[in-house]
Order: sequence, then structure tokens, then C-alpha cells
Amino acid sequence: MAQLLRDAPDADAGWLSRDERLRLAAITAQRRREQFVAGRWLTRLALAARHGGAPQDWCLSAPMGGPPAVARGPVADPVAIGLSHSGDTVACVLTDSPVGIDVERHARRALDLEGMARLTLNDAERPRWLALPEAAREAGFLAWWTLKEAWLKAQGRSLNIAELCAIEALPADAAGANARVWHDADFTLALVGLVAATPLEVASVLPRGMAQAWRVGEP
Repeated sequence: MAQLLRDAPDADAGWLSRDERLRLAAITAQRRREQFVAGRWLTRLALAARHGGAPQDWCLSAPMGGPPAVARGPVADPVAIGLSHSGDTVACVLTDSPVGIDVERHARRALDLEGMARLTLNDAERPRWLALPEAAREAGFLAWWTLKEAWLKAQGRSLNIAELCAIEALPADAAGANARVWHDADFTLALVGLVAATPLEVASVLPRGMAQAWRVGEP
């Protein structure tokens, strides 16, 4: 995120849309303001790389509780945008069909994994999580968490803890998967599409060898 902020023009330079400026003005926490600006600049970089024009040529909306949408740009191709941030990590994805993305930084402190798993995992998932070696349980939990949050985002829904057990995420073969998870030393990232294999195309910039295929939905 720091590099994005260094590379981005000043937020007062006119590249943010009116809606984005209003959203930014309402954010008081400095870290959250930085995440917002970094995410909006990253989205424009991705749009320019994929569809053309300069990053500043793209005008984005700023809906409350959802990802931005293209309000105006150099091309009229429909674009679905996914955006997520955690700590100093920001992630963006562009597709032509609904997609959800979620990134979570790995904790620097001990987590109540068992308590969180009870709130998050259903009866089919919990035994799989408990069967993991203890050293792998945090990464395993973050896979389920990011997959479920990304699935809600793909549906256009906000995170609701009470809904997480009603969503089922299980490992799948590539042909039947609609989701992928990547584990880095510092973060876990999940992409979820509403149709099988959607994330295969949008994730081409990520190391494919690290990807795990999953199927996510309501059982």
C-alpha cells in the first residue's frame, strides 16, 4: 500500500470522482483514508492496464458498503470490480461477471481460532479444520473466512457473521471450482465467482502454483 500511495497523484489533484471525494471526506481514520486512496488508485491502474487509457481517465462511483463501479471511462466494456484491503495490503480484481475478493493479513498475535471457527464453520467444514495440523490451522481458518466473505461480496452482500455457517466452502477439483485461495507469508487472498472457473482468468497475475481450488455456495 505504501508504494501505491507514493505513486498515486495527490488526492486533491482531481483524479478522484465527486462521489469518491465525498466518501473520503467522511473518513476520519488516517489508515482507513490511506486504504481508500490506495484502493482507488490500484483500481484505476488495473483498468488502464486492461482496457486502455491513463489511470486518471477512469471515473469511479463510491457506493456505501460495496465496491466501486465504472461511471465513465475510455471504453464502454462492462467491468465488475472487486476491492479488498487489510492492514497495508490492498487487492483488486476486474472481471466481466460478478466476483468477490477478500484479503486478510496474517495476525501478529494469538487468535481464538476455536471460538472463531465455531462462528464461521458449519458441520461439514469443522471436522476438516480440526484434522489440520495445529501449525496449519490459522492458515486453514483464514482460507474459509476469506472464501466466505468473498462469496458474500460476489452476491453484493455485506459481511454478516450470522450468515457464515450457512455458506459452505469445500476443496474441489479445478473443473468444479468457482474459487481460488492464495497463501502468502503475510496474507491470505480469496477470489470467488458465481460460476465455475471464473477466477481462473482474473487471477492470472497471481502465482498459479500457490492456488488452491474450492467450491463455495449455499449447501
